[in-house]
Amino acid sequence: MGAPRSDPSVASSVLDLLSLGDSPDLTLILQRILRAARNAVEARYAALGVPDGRGGFARFITAGISEKHAAEIGELPRVHGVLGALLDSGPIVLDDIRRHPRFSYFPRHHPVMTDFLGVPITHRGEVLGNIFLSGRRGGRFTAQDRHAVEVLARYAGVAIANADVYSDAQELAVAEERSRVARELHDAASQRLFSLVYEARAAGMRAQSAEDAAAFARLEQRAQETLHELRGLVFALRPKSLERDGLAVTLLDHVEALRRTHGIDISLEADPELGLSLDAEQELLRIAQEAMQNAVKHGGGAAVRVLLRRKSGSVVLTVRDDGPGFDPESLPRTVRSLGMTTMRQRARSLGGELSVRSAPGRGAVVSVRVPRRAGSGVASS
Repeated sequence: MGAPRSDPSVASSVLDLLSLGDSPDLTLILQRILRAARNAVEARYAALGVPDGRGGFARFITAGISEKHAAEIGELPRVHGVLGALLDSGPIVLDDIRRHPRFSYFPRHHPVMTDFLGVPITHRGEVLGNIFLSGRRGGRFTAQDRHAVEVLARYAGVAIANADVYSDAQELAVAEERSRVARELHDAASQRLFSLVYEARAAGMRAQSAEDAAAFARLEQRAQETLHELRGLVFALRPKSLERDGLAVTLLDHVEALRRTHGIDISLEADPELGLSLDAEQELLRIAQEAMQNAVKHGGGAAVRVLLRRKSGSVVLTVRDDGPGFDPESLPRTVRSLGMTTMRQRARSLGGELSVRSAPGRGAVVSVRVPRRAGSGVASS
């Protein structure tokens, strides 16, 4: 059997994707890839999912289902059944998905689908997500259809990997810059002040009068105080570790990085002792980072306020921006679900709840309250 023939629609889609260049908007790229896959195989329904590592999807984009219908279906799918098999065992082509041994059921209001084409999204041997389609208008899916979607899935893999690299590179750049400044302060200023302390002490011992000795003693004391302050600054400039420094300090480090990178007024008020486990602090940090990133991206440069408070038996995280705001119900469901679903899942894993309040012209507020006992074994006060 020869190599699959070139599909003009796939070639056109690839050119469309290349026109995006180095766009950092992963959602836009994945939406175009999904649209290209759906058009290439003439499918009625299409979806693209990126797992979150906890049994759900960090990103889930659909095509072919109306907003009203998506709202009726409700929660996003989980990584199990045929979707889980797709991630585990590669491409799947079926005439009737309901006959697959791992198929369980369609949720209420979900369209009944029969034919199914699923392809994993991979990059350098790692499975990053999947693309799956149903309802081929020209009959059953073919080997050529599978090949076309596999080509587009490779582009999706590169896009997802590039987005991860871009995010990691930003964090690494901030950490490296802080380390560089800390090293320079330690190697240059700290050493000079250390020398000044001993030179002032030696000069005081050689002083010919009590007045001169007192002057050198004051100089030594001030140099010593400055040296202590500088060492504290060097310590503060170290890249922060959640395990070593705690959530409040690590979150402040992230706030300062966003402030420098985007030039936006971002402030943080945080209680230092929260009474949470390390795992719980990790989840709260991820929620805060997602909420702040949304505020930076959609807030139009408006001020952002972050509050992290210990209140009785709970810890409350609030991220508020003074941006243009939006109507949460008017957002496309798949877009609305991308970050919100992940944040809600993280909050629920801690026994808490997340709320989003916004309206056009009134900014946005993301708030999550979790019990202090969340994974900590610490009794509530």
